[in-house]
Amino acid sequence: MPMYRLTPAFPQDFDVSPRNVMYRLPPYHDFGGSSSGGGAQAAKEETDPVKVLEKKQLALIEKLKLQTESLNKLLVSIGNAKASTPKSAPAPAEVVDGGKKDKEAKKEARKAAKSEAKSKVAAGATPKPPSEKASGSGWSVEDDRKTWETKLSLTVNLPPSLVAYPQENLGAVDVTITEADEGWAKALSAVGAKRNVAFNGVVCNNVGKGAKTTVTVKSGDVFGLKIGETAVKCRQTAWKILGGALGLHSRQSAQTLSAAHQARWLEKADLIMHKIGDAELTEREASQFLARFDSLSSQWDVTVADIVIRHVIRVGTHPNNVELWAKKIDGLLV
Repeated sequence: MPMYRLTPAFPQDFDVSPRNVMYRLPPYHDFGGSSSGGGAQAAKEETDPVKVLEKKQLALIEKLKLQTESLNKLLVSIGNAKASTPKSAPAPAEVVDGGKKDKEAKKEARKAAKSEAKSKVAAGATPKPPSEKASGSGWSVEDDRKTWETKLSLTVNLPPSLVAYPQENLGAVDVTITEADEGWAKALSAVGAKRNVAFNGVVCNNVGKGAKTTVTVKSGDVFGLKIGETAVKCRQTAWKILGGALGLHSRQSAQTLSAAHQARWLEKADLIMHKIGDAELTEREASQFLARFDSLSSQWDVTVADIVIRHVIRVGTHPNNVELWAKKIDGLLV
């Protein structure tokens, strides 16, 4: 005797025969047996997908035949109406003294033309055939690889360049950076040397007096940026502020799309700096994005987001798109 025993749900001599009202088809327990009658065969044909498709095809053919017949009748009636409609003679143009046409004659001619057109439409006359220009293809091929702001085609034939938005005069800016921030800080300092923005302190350039903005860089354990009495701890906000001073970022409505893309990549860079984001994943996403656009702002020129991401991702071998993009940025910061 086995250790465990499972009792059947029904007795062995129980005949499983569900009620026919539960099924649209005959019971599969007794298929082909006593229940195979005319009603079962009809139900099978009604639910057969092949039969249903054939019926739909026949119904569609009948509808097409009726539509064709109605169109033929309409064309015949239009032809008869066109043949029976007499052509109206053009209104005579009266010439007044000096060889000029009378204004009243012009008005009468316009009225006659309008009435003639209305009579033709009422009689069911066919409209004029479209011109050759209008009868061409209904669609046109457009190159969507264009910058949103300048409408330039994205091509490698154009030399790389930094974006030149209007620079913001921020006065004195104090920035505290950590050891991990030195890469992008030096890169922004190199841009500041070209755009009259002074960097002093740990990271400095050779911009003297008369600078639009003076950035004092200090070393510390916690990142921070301070302008007057306003202090921020978020790197993403600090990058946008420094980018505005350098002309690499804009908050104007005309650059909304570019600013939105930059915010997305600056957020990824901020997560990587906090050791929350994945640098390799960001690099793969950048490779996919750069396969379509020439910068991470979806525009042609290099922005602050490109410079920051360039110095946040790992140094070494990169995917093809990222490698070309990185070399372009490095060449601009020399």
